[in-house]
Amino acid sequence: MNNHAHTRQTPNLRRTLGNQSTLLRALIALSLLLVGDSQAQLPEDQGPVPVGIRSVSFSHPLSANSTVTADVFYPALSAGQNTAPDLANGPYPLVAFLHGYFAPPSFYSDLTAHIASYGFVVAAVGTESGFFQNIQNEAHDAHAMLHWVDEQGANPASFLYGMSADGPWSAVGHSNGAAAIFYALAWESRIEYVVSTEGNWFQIPTVSQFEGSFLSIGSSEDLLAPPSVNARRYYNEASATRRRVYAQIQGGGHNGSLDFPSSIHSLSHNEQNRLHRRLITGFLRAEVLREQDLYYHLIGGGLAGEPIIREALCPAPLLWTAHDGGQPGTLTAGVASMPSEDLSLAWSRAPSVQAIGRNVPGLSGVEFHATTVGSDGIEEVSSQLPTSASGSTLNLRGISEAVSSWSYTRKATVQIP
Repeated sequence: MNNHAHTRQTPNLRRTLGNQSTLLRALIALSLLLVGDSQAQLPEDQGPVPVGIRSVSFSHPLSANSTVTADVFYPALSAGQNTAPDLANGPYPLVAFLHGYFAPPSFYSDLTAHIASYGFVVAAVGTESGFFQNIQNEAHDAHAMLHWVDEQGANPASFLYGMSADGPWSAVGHSNGAAAIFYALAWESRIEYVVSTEGNWFQIPTVSQFEGSFLSIGSSEDLLAPPSVNARRYYNEASATRRRVYAQIQGGGHNGSLDFPSSIHSLSHNEQNRLHRRLITGFLRAEVLREQDLYYHLIGGGLAGEPIIREALCPAPLLWTAHDGGQPGTLTAGVASMPSEDLSLAWSRAPSVQAIGRNVPGLSGVEFHATTVGSDGIEEVSSQLPTSASGSTLNLRGISEAVSSWSYTRKATVQIP
């Protein structure tokens, strides 16, 4: 199964995801400048985009039920029910949300609206939410929903006209909804980003075949889907992913992603919900919108003091940076790669480039950190910046070195105040 091979004709009326991402990042950056230091803005904080909400129903040849219902959350000109969509800043990446047992989309509206507030169209399927849930039917209906939203993007009479981007799709699923995503992967190659939160484990072959980016969230006090044999197993079995992250919320229960508490746990429901917003929205922004520095708040030093255990396995390694990451005058850089690989980090002051002192193709500059990646797949270092660096632009890159091959991170550019 290859989740990167899908191609199709792009309608002239719609721009590419790459163009959309640039515009959206500019919008978000502007809004963050207005509220102060961007590092003070956390992924769980409300995004800059007003969110509209519409309930829809439709028939589609890909669905299991004759009528599919869904709630659609979308960037709008003003927040509220049935408000006008913001077409000018679109199109936007499309995200499917798949609910758990006996939990209609309205149970998750805080989370889904939060995702949309950062410039996503989020479609939450509403079928199979009664006492008798057919997980494969939910998968078919969610699959149909994605295609219906995409098709409505070419319909001038629809509120979704021009709203969904042509790039890859994302899917977020809670509990049984997480399992439904992996059923849908057997039929749909455009889903390249998956989040499973408190997922119930089922023996589904596509878990080990999925080649995209994957976040599996578990909660330590989840009695319905204990993480050791559910969320953790999804993470362990997803062996073909280019990147995968495991996050376990300590003191959380099964329903931390819902709008309201359903039971008592060591961690308050408000805190559980906040951490779900951080992890899920941050992951989608980091992967889909290429805001990789957000990993500082997901698996890096920005998690200090948060009740989260995390680890990563990333054959396609990540690089995040955080200026003054808790210490004035420092630059923090982190990498998520593969355990036991040799890691080097180097920087150069733009535009000059200095040799690293050894022949490593693609890695030039001054090597400032070299180590072996630990068992959690994550390495982070804070370096004191010389006074002369003030006002400079630094280029950073990391390389993870296995026995006979190198894997490079992106090249990060950091402006030093």
